[in-house]
Amino acid sequence: MAAPAGGGGAAVSVLAPNGRRHTVKVTPSTVLLQVLEDTCRRQDFNPSEYDLKFQRNVLDLSLQWRFANLPNNAKLEMVPASRSREGPENMVRIAVQLDDGSRLQDTFCSRQTLWELLSHFPQTRECLQPPGGATPVCVYMRDEVGDLACSSPAVFKAVVGSGS
Repeated sequence: MAAPAGGGGAAVSVLAPNGRRHTVKVTPSTVLLQVLEDTCRRQDFNPSEYDLKFQRNVLDLSLQWRFANLPNNAKLEMVPASRSREGPENMVRIAVQLDDGSRLQDTFCSRQTLWELLSHFPQTRECLQPPGGATPVCVYMRDEVGDLACSSPAVFKAVVGSGS
């Protein structure tokens, strides 16, 4: 059978705790947390209480589909979260690479915004208000992450929800 016009696309099937399956269409840049949130929204579950599992492995929800090493039509399962993604106890170590190749590192709470993260470092603070009204952008795993002035903690959490 031929792929549909428009390039087809990948999909994933998620088994919810209530036994129902939900199919989610994904693009290479779809973050796995979006797959979980979409399934939870449709099945009336709280996404902060669940992880996604493929075969025997719990998946890193901050990964994009292209980097998750999952096959098309993968069958995922929602499982109770092993640790909470909510709350101030989620500290993550962030490294910011500047245009000149230098890196700045520190530990941040996952409730902070990307704008607050950049304001933390003296080297980036001066770039936040450049002449001419230009706005800095953040590129994470080849994707530009929104307008930093309006970034919410949810954007930061989706990008780097856990880890180091």
